[in-house]
Amino acid sequence: MDLLDKCRVVGAADDARALGLYPYYPGSQGPAGHGQVLLDGAEVCMLGSSDYRALSSNPQIVAAAQDALALYGTSATGPRHQSGNLELHEELEADLAGFFGFEAALVFSTGYMANLGVVSCLVGRDDLVVVDERAHASLVDGARLAGANGARVLSYQHCSPDALAEALATAPGHPALVVTDALFADSGRAAPIARLVDVCARYGATLMVDESHGVGLLGRGRGIVHQSGVAGQVPLMTVSFGTSLASQGGAVLSDARTVDYLRHHCRPQLYSAGLSPAETAAAHASLREIRRHAERVPDALAAAERLRGALEVMGFGVEESLGPIIPVRFASEHAMLSAQRLLLDHGIYANAVLSTASAGHRLRIVCTDAHTPEALDAVIAVFGQLREDLIPRRRRPA
Repeated sequence: MDLLDKCRVVGAADDARALGLYPYYPGSQGPAGHGQVLLDGAEVCMLGSSDYRALSSNPQIVAAAQDALALYGTSATGPRHQSGNLELHEELEADLAGFFGFEAALVFSTGYMANLGVVSCLVGRDDLVVVDERAHASLVDGARLAGANGARVLSYQHCSPDALAEALATAPGHPALVVTDALFADSGRAAPIARLVDVCARYGATLMVDESHGVGLLGRGRGIVHQSGVAGQVPLMTVSFGTSLASQGGAVLSDARTVDYLRHHCRPQLYSAGLSPAETAAAHASLREIRRHAERVPDALAAAERLRGALEVMGFGVEESLGPIIPVRFASEHAMLSAQRLLLDHGIYANAVLSTASAGHRLRIVCTDAHTPEALDAVIAVFGQLREDLIPRRRRPA
């Protein structure tokens, strides 16, 4: 059997293409402002972006990236431990550590590499890594790599401190790392961070939290760990720059000795080129902007609360969520894909979530600071217009 035979088997993507409902890899021609985007040649309302604070087209952020490009060129030119370490990286690390209340930070070329590298580097033979069953793929893959190096890998029921305690109790005396998202990107559900901290303290486990989707929005911009009142009790935190920090890349934050160990032993750090000057500067400028307005409630949260309420009143299957993410349930993949295409045909883009057995079928609707009240009025009107086609009759309110 040829290794590539699996690539020729008809799969879900082929089925969606055959139905004219394939929703992935749309071609963007750039932002049009006010929450709009040019997508495959048409201007649509973007309700699928993770640019929560709408900073990616902010003139100050763009200018910071352009200045770095002019000064440093297009590339860091190599891995950071060799030729690719820039003052820009170190300045960003110092500000990240200060803002989030850690001793040190280490910047990676992507958020995925930060999670993958930290988990696989710190967890070794005879250690235990316990992962929330719906953690981000980068955390899961980091655990798999650790497993290949002799670690024991377990998962626990989504957002369940009791299930975590049961998992940790199976390996008393073994060093253990617990990994979870703070705010889950597919569902908008927040992990019970304070209770997870308690469980980890009881069993002597180390907790690592990915704050990518809480940063810039919750806890005065510092995320759910801070909002939960346990800042200083989570020894490892990671962030992606691809959300509110309006760039690319990621970072891990911890104590100085742990960060120095990762700096010299973490393979994705050692064998990847450093984050580019423009991306580093954009992330740093975004961090400054978030810090400057940390006391102000982000517009994205108010927009999401209003849109969530309107969809619930109309009878849509809106799941409970926190922050700017609004998950809407559908009975089948076909129903979800049909809804996604119908909305797109009427000028609204929402994310079709790649489903798993535990997640079901969802559209992931996301609000940002760019969604003005006027833009939301238009969105709500479209959902109202399409309600009869989008909601099965049995679920409509009387």
